[in-house]
Amino acid sequence: MIKGFSLVEMLVVLALTCMLSTMVISHVIGANRCSQKIINNQQRMEAIFNTVDSIRSDLTKCGMKLREAANRFGFTVFEYSTQSFKVLYGTGEEPLLADCWKGSKEILANRNDFFAKQKEILIYDAERGSYEFNVISGVSGNRLLLAYNLQNDYAKNSMAVVLKYVEYKIYPTEKTLKRKVNNGYFQPLLEEVTDFNVKFYPESIAVLYRFEINNKEQLRGYIFLPNMVEK
Repeated sequence: MIKGFSLVEMLVVLALTCMLSTMVISHVIGANRCSQKIINNQQRMEAIFNTVDSIRSDLTKCGMKLREAANRFGFTVFEYSTQSFKVLYGTGEEPLLADCWKGSKEILANRNDFFAKQKEILIYDAERGSYEFNVISGVSGNRLLLAYNLQNDYAKNSMAVVLKYVEYKIYPTEKTLKRKVNNGYFQPLLEEVTDFNVKFYPESIAVLYRFEINNKEQLRGYIFLPNMVEK
């Protein structure tokens, strides 16, 4: 006669099974939480490094391709407040291939990948002392069509420079540092930012920036602005 399990034995087995299942589930949940925490920390560090690289890149480019024009005409390529800053630099430039006249809505320049529709440009003639800002409305071969009539005459070999405006600003209520390019919208760059501070040192032509994460970690950098220095 085959004897089966008693009720007590079955209860003991069930209790042990439940205990082991609970231990396994707890271990899996703990491992998942640990894994998610590691992933979150990695993503956070990547976001911080990307933010630092972005700030350094834009500050280093500040005034690039605009040194002659900025020094000649005195327009601003760097602006800042205690919690924001804006930089201006050129991404592409070409000399004019022919004279162009006041009232015209086109200029001639060699094809350049940076010359594209809706791009803002600076046109200047250093010898005549004239300059103006405009917007490219279209490109046809070497012809750059302009959104607005030229306000000045420009001789051959005057310069046309494609402009890029970049602005950084903290949104304290959102604890987010955001970045805007040209006339676009501010896009989140780094979250959990509890402080962002900028200071410009004109004597050394450099910027000190500092941002704080969750009232704990602080990162700072001192960036020299080489394109704002006259040769």
